Amino acid sequence: MASYEEIHGKRVETFSSDPTLDSSYEGQVWFNSTSGILKTVVTTDAWFSQAPTTSQHGDGGGCGTASATLIWGGYSPDNPPVTNATEEFDGTGWAAGGNYGSSLFRTGGAGPQTAALGVAGRTGGGSAANQDDCYKYDGSSWTSTANYPANKNGVGVTGTQTAAIAVGGAPYVDTSFEFDGSSWTSSGTYPVSRGNIRGAGTQTAGIFAGGYDPYSNVATTYNGSTFTAIPSINTARGIVNHSGNSGSSVISSGAIPASPYVSNATERWDGSSWTTSPATLTSGGIGGGTGGMSNPAGNTSALLAALRGPPSSYPTNTEEYATSISTTTPAAFSSGNAQNLSSYNRSGWGTQNAAWVAGGGFPSDKNESEEYDGTTWTEGNNLNTARGSAAVGGPQTAAIFVTGSRTTNVEYYDGTNWTNQTASPQARSSAAGGGTQTSFVVAGGTTAGAPYYPISSTGEEWNGSSWTSAGALPAPQGSMNGSALGESESAVMLAGGAISPAGSPGYVPHTVTNISLDYGGTSWTANPNIITARVSPYFFGTTSLGILAGGDTANDGSKTTISEQWNGSVFVTGVNMATARYTGGRAGTAAAGLVAGGYPGTSTPSGSATEEYTGETTTISAATLTTG
Repeated sequence: MASYEEIHGKRVETFSSDPTLDSSYEGQVWFNSTSGILKTVVTTDAWFSQAPTTSQHGDGGGCGTASATLIWGGYSPDNPPVTNATEEFDGTGWAAGGNYGSSLFRTGGAGPQTAALGVAGRTGGGSAANQDDCYKYDGSSWTSTANYPANKNGVGVTGTQTAAIAVGGAPYVDTSFEFDGSSWTSSGTYPVSRGNIRGAGTQTAGIFAGGYDPYSNVATTYNGSTFTAIPSINTARGIVNHSGNSGSSVISSGAIPASPYVSNATERWDGSSWTTSPATLTSGGIGGGTGGMSNPAGNTSALLAALRGPPSSYPTNTEEYATSISTTTPAAFSSGNAQNLSSYNRSGWGTQNAAWVAGGGFPSDKNESEEYDGTTWTEGNNLNTARGSAAVGGPQTAAIFVTGSRTTNVEYYDGTNWTNQTASPQARSSAAGGGTQTSFVVAGGTTAGAPYYPISSTGEEWNGSSWTSAGALPAPQGSMNGSALGESESAVMLAGGAISPAGSPGYVPHTVTNISLDYGGTSWTANPNIITARVSPYFFGTTSLGILAGGDTANDGSKTTISEQWNGSVFVTGVNMATARYTGGRAGTAAAGLVAGGYPGTSTPSGSATEEYTGETTTISAATLTTG
């Protein structure tokens, strides 16, 4: 028997402690002399949660890779029951894409996210019918292309926009067709007549599995002209999700003929056989979807979305599959210790392990402040002027607290004491603001004025000693407590708030908006909109990577747990907070953030709860070698 040195060209190394692990240690063995244990790094398979889709897409179409997925169409409980909405996944969350050309479900999909092909499908409702519509996607919009040769749904498609192979379909047939980017031509005969087969790979090196009716365990490869039978999949099912290529692929989920009518089984193809892999995270509640599983690089990763469960559930769950030496921990909010003061309309900033909050506004203006060290809240010295819903910025030892409760007051915090600064020219409450003690901008908010407390569009900049006029918002906007962040007066961003309809002077008619704006030092410019309109959310991070969580979606106490991530170019879906609330303090980054207090809308009029946010992380762990 060959020794480890003969196989790997090196001897087993000895360390007093485990080394810092990276991919170079995969399959290598070392001896920890302190613990007396042989160790190595091994590859594992696992599913983990990802951010949900923005809406429901049961039996929707899908293609792309695990980090760049496209889904479209599918069933939902809405009217009409089948949507034409498209969503894009960037590896972190989902954002809207251009609408599909028709409202269909069970369309076939192929290609990457920026050059996708959608094939045939079925309309919904009482007049449901199979269609031959085909469309191409360029990364922003769909355009019609040559119709499929027959009206079908559940056609199995793989390849690219200009070199695809499509198999079977309902009504059930054994035919296949190749697409060259402009026309369809007849190709090889599939071994069985089936619909809802699912394919992966390329036009000249494809793999297909499953289907019905009846439910099938048939699997084949395709070489550009001929289908060749390979070992059957272990669980007969249709509408599986399929990713990879003819030498390495993974299937998961799918429809089965008996209760619970959906499968959570996962199987891997290694080029010669199918083996069982860890099941999907949600048992029975998902399955039957088609979305996001085309990964031509192989079975190292896949995404599961656009799902339908029994009998008519349409979950927004997204799961990612990885074959890796790393373990992925999904992004999540988790409970921290509560604040000492229960109040809302508080404002705060800092970092997750060095945060501060101050002020508040219910049932009367507050002047208390608190500091958080990553574990415990400690009461600090009071503001000089009690007020809530201020614009804030800066770390725990160099904070700035601007206006609030329709005042002009400005204060600095040095980690111990609050000191008054030159007052702002405009009295405000719930204004947008961000920056530091020496570089800050504030704009909008509710102003002092009878009888309605009108909202403002004006802004001011602070340079550490004086105020000057700043660029105005495009329109008057308020209810922005917590909705802005910024590193300096030239890098500030706001998301959400409330605007007044034309001709309305009052506060009550203000309408919740999904507007996002960026301030670059001179003027406010529009960013892509947030996904869910809201007022008074928790917005933390930076102008290049931020988390927007919670808020009031109707400006009437309709609190939410929904979060979104700003990735520097667009907002995508994120993981939900544990407790729905709005108008509290926040701090930190998109990797390590914090939300504190706020209005939870319960019998208790204010809240003190703290939640810590941790972004997605990957770690490599050593495995212990044992002898038997």
